[in-house]
Amino acid sequence: MTENANNQLVKSEQPANTGLIQSYDDAERVARAMVASGFFQDTKQISQALVKILAAREIGLGPFTGMIGVHIIQGKPAFGANIMASMVKSSGRYNYRVTEMTEKNCSIEFMEFFAGKWQTIGVSSFSLDDAKRAGTKNLDKFPRNMLFARAMSNGVRWYCPDIMNGSVVYTPEELGANVDEDGNVIDGDFVAVDEPKRPTINEDPLPELNNDDKRQQILDDLPFLTLEEACKHVDSRGKRYCDKTIPVLNKMMTAIWQSLLENGLDDDARQEQLQKLAAARVILAAKEDGSLN
Repeated sequence: MTENANNQLVKSEQPANTGLIQSYDDAERVARAMVASGFFQDTKQISQALVKILAAREIGLGPFTGMIGVHIIQGKPAFGANIMASMVKSSGRYNYRVTEMTEKNCSIEFMEFFAGKWQTIGVSSFSLDDAKRAGTKNLDKFPRNMLFARAMSNGVRWYCPDIMNGSVVYTPEELGANVDEDGNVIDGDFVAVDEPKRPTINEDPLPELNNDDKRQQILDDLPFLTLEEACKHVDSRGKRYCDKTIPVLNKMMTAIWQSLLENGLDDDARQEQLQKLAAARVILAAKEDGSLN
């Protein structure tokens, strides 16, 4: 959502996912690069980085945003308030206004674009007393930031949970992490996980093919589909692919890529998966370039 020359709210489109990650192997390679960079002090293992990247991807965000804005604390995903606020603004369906911002209270009005106009769907407020009862940290250092973060997370849970693709949202401080003024985690309950042993080349069921070769072979085998043909595809629940959102399409394509890269499909099952992948790719491209809403 943006404002026009008359300071009126106008609907804007959600930015499309870059599509950098097409498969589990893509995600793992990005996770390895992120960890190897040494820039992310709270993420020391590839498995931790991979979880962050996949959590971000489920809501349509890129890997770098996932590394800096997604935290796994006490086994739950926590998102920075800035990510939630950005998701609301960029959704095209929801918007918000901060109607009060003091050191004692923050109130946020949430709106939905319905029947051609913006309509208020609720107000989320979080006060200093609420924060004290909840044991919110850092109130003495930057109370307005903490109150905004809690008012935002409550509002997203109450009024527009679909922007997070159904994930229950928490801010890091809600789960006990210490954060700085911008909501970045200083420390938290990060659990170390042993890295799974990767198979050697001799243990690979197809040693003559690496994943890059397999991926190229899959791309070569994809059938050509028009947009009209692709839109005829439906999932197991009867929902058309063209009615799915970009984040859902990306998530679905990741699962299809993974099944194709594994070596357990017979010819019929592989052809079915290739058809699904081809349809999803055509629809995703059409949605990203604006030719299909």
